Amino acid sequence: MRSDKAFKNMLSNIILQLVTAAVGIILPRLFIGVYGSEVNGLISSISQFITYMGLVEAGIGSAAIVSLYKPLADKNTDKINGVLSGAKLFYAKSGLFFVGLVLALVIFYPLLTTTSLPHSMVRLMILILSGSGMVDYFLLGKYRVLLMADQHNYIITSVQTLGTILNAVVSVILIQAHASALLVKLVATAVYALRFLIIFFYCRRYYDYLNFKAEPDKKAFSQRWSVLVHQITGLIVNNTHIIILTLCLGASALKEVSVYGVYNMIAYTLFSLMNSFSTGLTSGFGEIISKQEQQTLYKSFSNYEYMYFIIQSICYCCMAVLLLPFLSVYARDFADSAEYYRPAIAVLFTILGYLQTIRVPAGTIIVAAGHYRQTRGRAIIESALNLAVALALVYPLGMSGVLLGSVVSYAWRSADMIFYNSRYLVTKSLKRTLSRILRNLIAAGLFIIAGLYLVPSVMDSFWTWILYAAATGISAVLIFAGINFIFEKNEFILLLTRLKNVLKRKFSH
Repeated sequence: MRSDKAFKNMLSNIILQLVTAAVGIILPRLFIGVYGSEVNGLISSISQFITYMGLVEAGIGSAAIVSLYKPLADKNTDKINGVLSGAKLFYAKSGLFFVGLVLALVIFYPLLTTTSLPHSMVRLMILILSGSGMVDYFLLGKYRVLLMADQHNYIITSVQTLGTILNAVVSVILIQAHASALLVKLVATAVYALRFLIIFFYCRRYYDYLNFKAEPDKKAFSQRWSVLVHQITGLIVNNTHIIILTLCLGASALKEVSVYGVYNMIAYTLFSLMNSFSTGLTSGFGEIISKQEQQTLYKSFSNYEYMYFIIQSICYCCMAVLLLPFLSVYARDFADSAEYYRPAIAVLFTILGYLQTIRVPAGTIIVAAGHYRQTRGRAIIESALNLAVALALVYPLGMSGVLLGSVVSYAWRSADMIFYNSRYLVTKSLKRTLSRILRNLIAAGLFIIAGLYLVPSVMDSFWTWILYAAATGISAVLIFAGINFIFEKNEFILLLTRLKNVLKRKFSH
């Protein structure tokens, strides 16, 4: 049963990320072509500020999900309703704080940035982009935590996939008609709000025992302040780049942010795709841990980590070889296309992606176990390293300096999480994990050297890029699957057996 849900979650998440990747490639290119880099940079900058304002969520979601694992496994409806009533209460309070911060941003943001865009447009854009956050706090949040804790992530991601496609179709029509940039973003917010209705009706039908007027179980949220620490440090580590660039680079900031946004779009898409494999499994591991099935945890984690490292190696080898050629085609029609071709930035984003994802298997177990309080000090060190290095290097090195701050902090924290997981959760797994990392790193280094030699860094069409990408991807799959099969044949066979059993059950229904 857990394997079936995990498969559904992973598959739906992968489909979502592929759709998001396709839309993420098409829309920004059209958007920049019509509205320019400054408007695109403005949207990226505002979005980052709104992401920071999301801290008012204060760990409610993660604390609720961890608290729901056991009552859902035990079918304790009273406990479930108590946790969800608490989530509704805390989300409503956080929503009011969020509205206050949005109003403050509307007033002060235009005064903090140097832009030729009208202040009225900037303020309206802030209100539009913050709309999805308000839907989350006041309507969607309590249902989302229930579905995620009950391993029904695929419902959320399926609805999101449909919404992404609908938004893309309408946005392309509006952009090609040269409609206002405000209208384009308003449509995206409206589509986001519509998905609440689908999730609402699903939850009301599937969970007929729901009662949000039950006595709130506030004790279930005792870890939310520790979760908040992780959220703050996560935002500092993952989202300070645009803030620092906006505040430190003066008149050139928004155009530099636009360049960063294009690189980050690709890097984030790949990271999200890699995260699909953990998002679908976290609640399953949470159930295993809540039942104290240690032997099952050890075997399941080993097979998950084995699979993940193979996929990670394939993805980031392809990114290292294909990123610059892609950007040479993607940005060729931009008025300032030369600004988007930066080999050093491409290298740094690839390294960042690898370091950020190498920790994911260990991080999945840490989150599933709810070890927020135990690891918050380590997360604070990571964010401090990130900020210190980024602020020290942003003036002499610009964007490269900011990215180097993340390289340093990611390297430290990823190593720390792997060691923590081996010591406290999946015990005695360190030697196996390190041998897998080393094996795939050596193969990746050789693959990238060969790829950079064989694949041209500048191309003249998307079709040319697609052909090289297909050849690179197929080669990577064969090489990394083959190498890992040779070194750990039993794990490879177990992985195929798990997949075969899940597919067999699906098609036999």
